[in-house]
Amino acid sequence: MSDISLQLPDPRQYPESSPSNMLIHYTQSIVNARSEDDRAMWCASLRAALTEMLEREELLSLSVALAMVTSQQIYRELWDALRDAAERPDSGRHAVIFAVPLVLVIGSKGKATLPERIADVDTLNTLFRQHGLFADGAEVFLSGKLLHPDNVVGIHSAQIYRYTRQLVDAARGLPLELPAAPIVAKDEGVFLRYLVGVAIREDGAEPPVKLGGNVGAWGVPVMKFIGEQLKTEGVTLFPIPRPPMPLMQAIVAANFARLEVALQVFASTQIRQLRDLGQEPVAIMSAHDNGELHITVSATGNEKDWGGFVWPLAAQDDVAQIETNFRLLMAECQVGDVRVVDGVQPESRDGIPLFFTADDWPPQPVTLQ
Repeated sequence: MSDISLQLPDPRQYPESSPSNMLIHYTQSIVNARSEDDRAMWCASLRAALTEMLEREELLSLSVALAMVTSQQIYRELWDALRDAAERPDSGRHAVIFAVPLVLVIGSKGKATLPERIADVDTLNTLFRQHGLFADGAEVFLSGKLLHPDNVVGIHSAQIYRYTRQLVDAARGLPLELPAAPIVAKDEGVFLRYLVGVAIREDGAEPPVKLGGNVGAWGVPVMKFIGEQLKTEGVTLFPIPRPPMPLMQAIVAANFARLEVALQVFASTQIRQLRDLGQEPVAIMSAHDNGELHITVSATGNEKDWGGFVWPLAAQDDVAQIETNFRLLMAECQVGDVRVVDGVQPESRDGIPLFFTADDWPPQPVTLQ
């Protein structure tokens, strides 16, 4: 099967040049380094500068640098360096702050409130230990509280820097003291919550918790356990746990995962509704100048029964990956007509958010690579 060329433009804007910012200068020097020795030198300089800012809690300086980068590549390099400085001490016994993102697909005919926590937290931790996510004998504790994304995002990098170096045991610390957030559901929705944990890593020891990677054999038993713990009358629930990740990485990955699942739910529902009407769905993607991607599923000659989805682009979202994943999803759903609107479009027209349907944008010729 031939690959179809990707067409969706990236609507995000970056400054053409950055001001005299030390962090951006160091990061740009890392990207442009001509040798490994040069790269290592600039990496060390950047880490030293970031460490000093984290110790002083100079959050404004960090935010300004991230806001003024000239490309996504520079952003990612600087963000990774910030994560490394905040989450990984040079040596010594330290705490590992991590999170297990939960994407929850919920259906309810009426308004329903789900539990705000996994009540049986001991079994939750036992499951993770039994499946090798927590090392034998390691001091690790995963809270059963379902934390709202806003509260987790509110844990800034300087706090993580401090927790990592100052927490003395795995069962205490502000990340675990944040309030739980129940989910209030009505009809169909995709929600995101976090389970936050702390692990203690001894100097020179193996990692106490397995971070990142793919969902392995542990996924199904953990999914079933969480489903039972959050079981609510009149609610259908499909929990999707993601692998444990360092907290800052979890925030980025979880938001992408939630939007991806929400897009799948939207598309499958809309495709089914059109086919029930005897009509063939058309998928259209467009990029907009407010940093959003708009996606519609509609049918030719039907101005009424169309649906739209908005993907607000985060700083590290990859537009090409989103388009590729959506095309693969449409192939799985046997939707052969996928159209991409040329160029970056305005956010709205006449005060109304701009979405293109099958009658607005004609079919495009297939481009083979």
